[in-house]
Amino acid sequence: MNTTFSKRRKSLIVTGVAVAAAVGVAGAAIPAFAAGNQGMGHADHVGHADHVGHADHVGQAGTVLAAGLRGANEVPAQGGPAVGDKDGTALEFIKVKGAKVSVAVTWRGTGRPIMLHIHQGAKGTNGGVKIDFSKLLDHVKGHSVVGSVKVADPALLKQVTTDPGSFYANLHTAEFPGGAARGQLHKVTTAFDFRHVLDNFQASVVKGRQIYECKPADGGGHAFAQRDVSALLGGGIRHSFVKPNSGTPQWVAPDGSAVTGAFLTKTPNGDGNIPELDLKATGAGRHHGLLVNTAEILRLNTVGGTAPTGSCIPGTIVGVPYQADYVFVQH
Repeated sequence: MNTTFSKRRKSLIVTGVAVAAAVGVAGAAIPAFAAGNQGMGHADHVGHADHVGHADHVGQAGTVLAAGLRGANEVPAQGGPAVGDKDGTALEFIKVKGAKVSVAVTWRGTGRPIMLHIHQGAKGTNGGVKIDFSKLLDHVKGHSVVGSVKVADPALLKQVTTDPGSFYANLHTAEFPGGAARGQLHKVTTAFDFRHVLDNFQASVVKGRQIYECKPADGGGHAFAQRDVSALLGGGIRHSFVKPNSGTPQWVAPDGSAVTGAFLTKTPNGDGNIPELDLKATGAGRHHGLLVNTAEILRLNTVGGTAPTGSCIPGTIVGVPYQADYVFVQH
């Protein structure tokens, strides 16, 4: 499944067939319930969080985090409840400002959530619930919910904002009470107004290849180095380099709007998977359209795509299939 995250783009729900996500994500993932907490109610292992209400809007100040949730990121705990909706996907944004934690989440391909959490736990480890947004689910509109809670634990919130990769977002459904979909948190550098958070959206790779060429290697010999990328995303967005060997990625929408990306940070995502990326976006196409207000792009939930290893014949070009979710953050 591919998902958008925008009330203004209800007619632009990005659809298509994700070639890898339904099969599973390589590398370790985390069950929804922490080890030793199976069978507990969600209220038995959460920190102090007070419900505020779904209509609480906040401006620009604060720390914003994002997560791309997938059912394939869930791993069952032995003897625990069912987890991992293979069709489930969601996009979630978190904002921390003082003791107030705001959330906005949209889901596709899975049932209506019955619980919505932030867990503490790095990729590949179990983690307990630290922030509970579940009361906000009384205010679901369609496939989205927006709201906020108060968390009376400044040390916890400092951890979340300074080391977001050690926490993950997670939603539960009646069919998958142990967790239908999850994703690690990533910091967003763009200072957008959280009142417009639903203008952001996510598009997944429908079919894509990372393209490598056999070139002279540092220290002698030859090795495969990146030449280009060729991918079709949901919504007809085309992804490639501006030109082969340029190292500058671009995304072009069917309406002619386009952006290029400049590297900010990368996060390893397990053996055999290209890293997750945070990229600064710059407009490169028409002055109106789907991508025109994009300020930042996150490449999340990567599967495959790494360069072949070993010796190679100079000039050889290969394409390695990959899967990823691209989050387009609007300013």
